[in-house]
Amino acid sequence: MQQSTEFPRRVMFVIHSMRGGGSERQMSYLANDVANRTKTSLVTLDKINNDNYPLDSRIERIGLNLTTDCGGFFRGMLANLRRIRALKNQIIDWMPDVVVSFCDTTNILTLIACPSKIPVLISERNDPRRQRLSRPWEFLRNKYYPKCKTCVAQTDEVGNYLISKRLIAISRMVVVPSAISIPEKDWISIADMRKVAHPKTLVFLGRLSHQKRVDRILHAWAKLTSHHETWQLRIVGDGELRASLQALATDLGIEKSVIWSLWSDDAWQYLCSANAFCLVSDYEGYPQAMLEAMGARLPVAVFDCGPAIRHAIADGVNGLVIASEDQIAIVLDRILSNDSLRNTLGQNAAERAKDFEWRTISPQWLSAISTAAKS
Repeated sequence: MQQSTEFPRRVMFVIHSMRGGGSERQMSYLANDVANRTKTSLVTLDKINNDNYPLDSRIERIGLNLTTDCGGFFRGMLANLRRIRALKNQIIDWMPDVVVSFCDTTNILTLIACPSKIPVLISERNDPRRQRLSRPWEFLRNKYYPKCKTCVAQTDEVGNYLISKRLIAISRMVVVPSAISIPEKDWISIADMRKVAHPKTLVFLGRLSHQKRVDRILHAWAKLTSHHETWQLRIVGDGELRASLQALATDLGIEKSVIWSLWSDDAWQYLCSANAFCLVSDYEGYPQAMLEAMGARLPVAVFDCGPAIRHAIADGVNGLVIASEDQIAIVLDRILSNDSLRNTLGQNAAERAKDFEWRTISPQWLSAISTAAKS
């Protein structure tokens, strides 16, 4: 283990779960990287055997198994009090030099649980301007976010919003975009395979939740299937809306051209076998799936659902930005109809994706953790 005198000796990470998703993927990158440098633990409110991302064997993995929510205000409050108590006990027992927490409600619970002498770095992984919490959680965010030593936002716009709301002092705000780890692949052979693929595949990758608005993709697909019979739509992911979305596909008469695949920790197997990627969420932080699709040399069509989209994509150069809901089918039709456009967008997307590789982003994270620990 390589340990720097400038880096904290003990770092504890906290996140709701490691089941799957962009924030969890990012947490795995970061925790594994830090484990190369210092003693590391990772705490989840979920249990350990639900993990879907590989973690370095040197990481001390702690699962609180406290994710069950029986419903109702008072039961929810009691459940969160149990989480705070359990999390506080783990922090006190482990005595980290700094705690690093991901995602809004987990950030709040961590800030409440952590003794004041231990610095906390929180990371806002979504867009709080669009993702509103319930009134009690918003109250707690307003009260406890100012107590963090450092806050990592993914875009300047989100960082400036948190500063303007006086949730985070400007001196404590750091902006670090999402990152990806592009595997070594025979991309020439993959490009050749895509040219002759039959049927060709438009892929969505993500949680089947209200935020992701997969229903928009299905409605658009219903308008496209008669013109693109050599294409199929693959939906990769799981979530609370899976059954209702499958029923919608049946109601729209497109069930034969829609393939449903469960979430996998190896997203690249689906990306490499696809011909195009789409994402039409209501809001996003810095969508991991979009960056991975770009890294896989896919043309991407993405709804203009957050500042990260315009940061990563130059419309018409390395992807297509969908400006409004009624444009989804029109933009997808452009990609499905034009081999040359797909090839150009995919090649340019791969070049842009290099800016988000973990080896490029990692130093920003390590610096933020070091700064938080010293403050």
